[in-house]
Amino acid sequence: MRIQFLGTGSAEGIPTIHCDCAHCTRAKQEDGKLVRARNAILLSLPRYELLIDTPPDIRRSLARHGVRRIDGIFLTHSHHDHSGGLEEFLYWKAEVDLFAEPVVYETLRREDWGDRLPEIAFHCAFHPGMAIRFDGFFFTPFAVHHKVPCFGLALYEDGRKVVYTSDTGKRFSNYAYCLMHQADLLIVNTPRFAPPHEGHVTSLEAVELKERVEAKRLVLTHFNHHNLPHDELEQWAAGQVGVTIAYDGLVLEL
Repeated sequence: MRIQFLGTGSAEGIPTIHCDCAHCTRAKQEDGKLVRARNAILLSLPRYELLIDTPPDIRRSLARHGVRRIDGIFLTHSHHDHSGGLEEFLYWKAEVDLFAEPVVYETLRREDWGDRLPEIAFHCAFHPGMAIRFDGFFFTPFAVHHKVPCFGLALYEDGRKVVYTSDTGKRFSNYAYCLMHQADLLIVNTPRFAPPHEGHVTSLEAVELKERVEAKRLVLTHFNHHNLPHDELEQWAAGQVGVTIAYDGLVLEL
């Protein structure tokens, strides 16, 4: 399994528009890993390329990282920083599956795309707790605690388990904890470094989550400019066990 982080920023991205904070100033001056496009992840699976979310800058992220094949999109929720780039796939010269929970799909159809949504992708409805099986792997979506209906997924392939929590507060169902238990890789969105932060897990809380579910490895992503700059996050992670700080372009092989 190959996991590529196409974007690792939260809704604001880094540098944030019209912001002169120290973090954004450094990103504008130094570029590199300090700059973060909005969050998107590409999972390369047996005969299937699965993209998690389509942020508004997905076109640029796909071009920057040379992505020329996508078979399906797993849409976690309807917030614009995760779904706003769907329109780009009107111009994608290949069929694409759209895995979206029915309420999320209807929200997008009603508020954003109307009858054009079926032109963008083939809707493959999912329901939390029901496994979606392919030839060689499967994933199980699960609900998380967010302001709108939102879903993570536990992905199983060749005896390995990868769990992506998506946007969520620190409160999880017992079912979600069971899915996360002893994951080979746990990927958590952490816009800010330390609590309190209403509605999202923080970086410090994600480490506590890793320990609670006994995950073997933790990757943090979806950072905003209120979190630490990338180099400072890496220094902090070096003192943790099995913690990786994602950056735009990071590739992991499992």
